[in-house]
Amino acid sequence: MLVDPSRLLDDCERAWREAGEPAAVGGPESVVRRISLVMEALVAYVLLADRSDLPQDTVFARWPACTVHAVAHGEQGDAPGLVQLLFDARARVVAARPELGRPRGVPDASPTADARWIAAAQEAARSLGWTWHPSTAADPVHIPPGDPEPRVASTPPELRLGPGGGSVLLTLSSRREAVTWQLAADGTSFTVSPPHWVLPGPVRRIEATDPAGATHVSDVVDPHTPLLAFASAGHRIPLDEPLPAAEIHLLHVGALETEGGRAAAVELPTPYGWSGWTLSKVSLAGVTRIRTSQAAPDSWLDVAVGRSFGWEGGATLPWLTGEDGAPVWHRPPALRLRRRPGEAETDHWQVEVRRPGHEEPLARLTGTPGALLDPWQHVPGPLLGPYELLVHRPGRQRGRRRLTAFLAEGVEAKPSAEWRLLAPNGGLAPARLDLRTNRRVTASDSAVRLAPYEITKGLVLSDGTSEYQVQALVPHSEVRLELDGRPLSWSVRPLDIDAADLVRDSALTVRLPDQAVAVTPELALIVEGATLHTLRPERRTRTRKGGLRYALAALTDTVHDCAKAELQLLVAGQSVHVATVRTQPIAEDVVPDGTGLLLRGLRHPGELTAQLHTVLAPWQQPLTVPVDESGRIPLPAAWRSAGPLVVTLRAGNGTSGAAPAWPRLRDRDTLVLRRSPRTSEITDGAAAAGTTEYLAGRGTLPLGAEAIPYQWIVAARGRDLQACGAKETAPAECLHALGDAGPDALVGAADSALRSGELAAALVGSGLAALRILEVTDPAAVRPVWRRAPLCALLLTAPLLPYLSDNPAYEIDELYLEEVELLNEVGQFLGDVGPVLLAGQEDPSRTVGRFDAHARALDELPEIQQQAVWRTARVVPRGLLDTDTRAEAAWQAFRDRRTLQYFAVREECGDWLDAVTIFLDDGHLLLARAFRDREPGPLHGPGEAWMRVPQFSLGCALIARLAAAGDVRAAKLERGVRPLWTSVAAHAPDLTAVDLALAECLVTAEAVQATG
Repeated sequence: MLVDPSRLLDDCERAWREAGEPAAVGGPESVVRRISLVMEALVAYVLLADRSDLPQDTVFARWPACTVHAVAHGEQGDAPGLVQLLFDARARVVAARPELGRPRGVPDASPTADARWIAAAQEAARSLGWTWHPSTAADPVHIPPGDPEPRVASTPPELRLGPGGGSVLLTLSSRREAVTWQLAADGTSFTVSPPHWVLPGPVRRIEATDPAGATHVSDVVDPHTPLLAFASAGHRIPLDEPLPAAEIHLLHVGALETEGGRAAAVELPTPYGWSGWTLSKVSLAGVTRIRTSQAAPDSWLDVAVGRSFGWEGGATLPWLTGEDGAPVWHRPPALRLRRRPGEAETDHWQVEVRRPGHEEPLARLTGTPGALLDPWQHVPGPLLGPYELLVHRPGRQRGRRRLTAFLAEGVEAKPSAEWRLLAPNGGLAPARLDLRTNRRVTASDSAVRLAPYEITKGLVLSDGTSEYQVQALVPHSEVRLELDGRPLSWSVRPLDIDAADLVRDSALTVRLPDQAVAVTPELALIVEGATLHTLRPERRTRTRKGGLRYALAALTDTVHDCAKAELQLLVAGQSVHVATVRTQPIAEDVVPDGTGLLLRGLRHPGELTAQLHTVLAPWQQPLTVPVDESGRIPLPAAWRSAGPLVVTLRAGNGTSGAAPAWPRLRDRDTLVLRRSPRTSEITDGAAAAGTTEYLAGRGTLPLGAEAIPYQWIVAARGRDLQACGAKETAPAECLHALGDAGPDALVGAADSALRSGELAAALVGSGLAALRILEVTDPAAVRPVWRRAPLCALLLTAPLLPYLSDNPAYEIDELYLEEVELLNEVGQFLGDVGPVLLAGQEDPSRTVGRFDAHARALDELPEIQQQAVWRTARVVPRGLLDTDTRAEAAWQAFRDRRTLQYFAVREECGDWLDAVTIFLDDGHLLLARAFRDREPGPLHGPGEAWMRVPQFSLGCALIARLAAAGDVRAAKLERGVRPLWTSVAAHAPDLTAVDLALAECLVTAEAVQATG
C-alpha cells in the first residue's frame, strides 16, 4: 500500500458519509480498487487491535462508513465474496507484516471472521442512520455462488462411489473453492479442496477438519468386515443398518458368501487405488445375510426383510452429474422410510428437507415406518440444485440418517451417441449433448460439444436466483495401466509405459462397449511399422461394458533392444494407438529458460506433466504444470526464483488423485535443477522463512515450537536435500535440535504431515526413540497427535500403556477421563496384536518379517515373481503390528536389500548384534525370545549379510525402549549403536516404525510382569 492507511480511511470515511449508503451495484474500476484498499487497511487495523488487546469494535466505530462500504462490496454479485476478500486482504497484510499473523490468545482466523464484519457493518449502518443491511441476514437459504456462506457447521463429509465406479470419493461441502479441508487418513495428512477427495486406497479412518475448525470422523474400512456397500446412486450404506434387498454396489475383499439365496453379481473394474478389492454390482433379492470370505466368522451383514431407507422411483439423467459425481434427477424420487419386521406403525419418522450447509429446513414432514413419502411436495420450486434430507425419530438424535439428491426438474438431455470409442490417434470420438429446460430453469449451453480429449464439460444450471455447477459427459472407452497389481488412473490418451516397469506385474486394461468386442480385440506391439508380438486378453473383467485385461510381462524381452515401441489395439476394424513403451528416460536434463524450464533430450511424444518440489521449502505443496510440445515448463513468478527444484515427469495430465509425495531421486524420470536463483520470499510464516534461509546457507536454524515441524521435514528428507544443494549440515543440526526439544518435538511432529515411516528414521537419529517420558502431563494435547503422527503419540503415551495389560495392578478405573480417551486411540494404531502383546501373551506374528531361507529363495526369483508373492499384503488396512502390515514393511526392506547390504556387511553390525544378545540374555528373557525369533539362521557367506537387518532393527528398537524405561546400560548402548541404526532406518523406515511399536509393547509387558 503506497498511501498511509489511516489517511486513506479518513479520506474515504469523509467522502462516503457525504455520499450516503452504498449502491446496489458496483461502481467503476477505480472505486472497486479503492474499496479493496480500504478493506486491506481495515483488516490491518483489526489485526493491530487484536495484537494490542484492544476491542476490534473500536476500528469499526472509528470508520463506520468504510466498514459498511467494504462489507457491501463483498456482497456484490460479481465480487469474489466477503470471505474471499477478507482472506486475500489478510494474506497481503501478513505478507508485509508477518508478526500480525500470530494473534495472541485467539484462533488465527478470528480477526477477519466474516460474521463479525457483517455484524459490525449492521451496527455501523445504524449509527449512521442508514437503512442498509446485509443480504445474508434477509435470505439465509438461497445464496448465489460467490456470496458468503452462513455461519453454520459444514455438512459432514460423505463417502460415495465415484462416477462409473472408477474411484471412491469423500465429498467435502463448501460453496467457496478457496477454502481447504485438513484430512488425516491412518496417520497421513492431506490438504484438499472441495468438492471431493479421491481416496488413494483403502484406509481405516479419516479425520476431516473443515475450514471452521470442526472435526468430522469417518470410518471407512473395518478390517474384520472388509466390505463397503453403496446404493445405486453412489451413496454409502452404513453397515450398522440392514442392507436393502435391492441392487447395490459392494466393494469387498474375497468372495461373497450369502444365506437365504444366491446374490446375482456382476464384477466391475476395480476403483483407483483399491488393488486386491473387487467391485461388484449385486442384487440382494432373496438374500437374508451376506459377508465376504475374508471377514471374521461372526461378521455377517443382515439384509432388510422389511423396508429400508432409500430413494424409489424418479429418473436420473445419465449424461449429467454433480461436481462430486452425484447423479442428477430430472424426475424427483420418492423417499422410502425404513421399517423393520414387527415395528409398530405408530413410531413416526420425521423428515427435514434442507439445502446442504444450511440449518433452516425448507420443509418438514412425518411418516410411518415403511411409508413412501414425497419429500418435495412442500418445497418451493423450481427444484434445482443439491438438497439434503435428515431422517430421524422425533426428539432423538441417535439413528439419524442423511440422504442427498441433486435435482434438475424438467431438464432433458440427448446425446449424439450413447458411447464414445477411442480414436485411432488418441482421444475419443467427438460427441454432442443437446439440453432442453423448462421456463424457470436455464442452462449456460443448450448444446455441449465434447472434443476428443474432453471427458466432461462444465455447465451451469440456474433458476434465476442461484446457480449450480454440473458436469456433462457421455460414457466412453478408456485405458489404464496396472503396476504391481495396483491400478492407476483411467485415461483417454495413449499411455506412456517405462519398459523397466513391464516386469512389475504390469497389465493394460481397456474398457470398451459390448458391441466392440464381438470379436476379441488383440493388443499388438508395433516397432517401426512391424508387428513383433500380439497379446490376447486374460479375462473379461466387466460383462455389462467390456473391460479387457492384457498382461504385459511377455513383452519384456521383445522391447529390450528397442528405443521405442507402440501398443495398438486391433478393434472394430481399426488399429488404435493405446500406449508407447520407452526404454529410455522421458528427458535427459532440465535447464532454466526465461520464465520457465526447458527439458533437454525429450523423448515423450504425448501429453506430459511436471511436478515440482522446491528444495529450500520441502514442506510446500508441489506445483503441477503441463509441459508443452517443445518441452517447456512455464512457471509462476514466485517459482522462477525459488532456488533448486526437483522435477518429476509423468505421462498424462497429472490428475490421478494420488496424494503428492516427496519424489525418489533415484527414479530416472526425476530431474534436479541445482543451479537456480533464490530470491522469492516464503509467506508461510517466520519459522518457514527462517528455515528456508538456513537451508540456503544464510542464517541460523530457527528454534522454538513453531520451527519444530520444519525441523522434522528437513531431518526426514535430509539426504535428498543435501544431494540437491541444501546446506550440508542441515540434517544433523535438525536432528540435534529435535533431540533437545524432547516431548515438545514429539507433539510438534503432528504438524509435519510426514508418514510414520518417514518419522521413524528421524526418531532414531535424534535420540527421541530412546527419550524417557515419566508421565503424560497433558493427555488432551497428545490425543490429536495420534491422528497425524501416531508413532510419536505412542511414545508420548508409553507411561499409560500398562493400563491396557489387564493386570490387576493397573486398574483403568483409576485414570482420568482424558487419559482413558487417550488410551482408546492405541488400538486404532497398533491393531489386534497390540493388546495381546501388552497382556504378556505370545506374539501371534513373531516370525513375520524375518529374513530366513524363504527370503533367500525369494532373492533367487525374478522380480515379477517376487511381486506376486508379496503384493497381497496391505489389501485391507490394518494396525501397525498386524501380520499384513509387518509383511509389507519387510517387503520394503527386502526390495532395498542391496543398499542395506552395505551397512549389514560391516564388522560393527555383527559386533552390535552380539552386544545386544548378551544384554538381553542378562535378565530380559521375554525380549531375548523376540530378538531370537528374528534370527536369519546360518548365512551362506558375507553376500547374505542383508538377511541380518530385521534382527538388527528389532534389537536396536528394544535397546532404545529399555533406555526410555530408565535402564542406564541400555541408554549407553543405544548411543553407541545410533549412527549405524540411523543409516539402516533411512533405508527401511517402515520396518523401523513396526519395530519401535513392537519393542514398546514388549518392554511394557516385561515391566508389568515384573510389577505383578
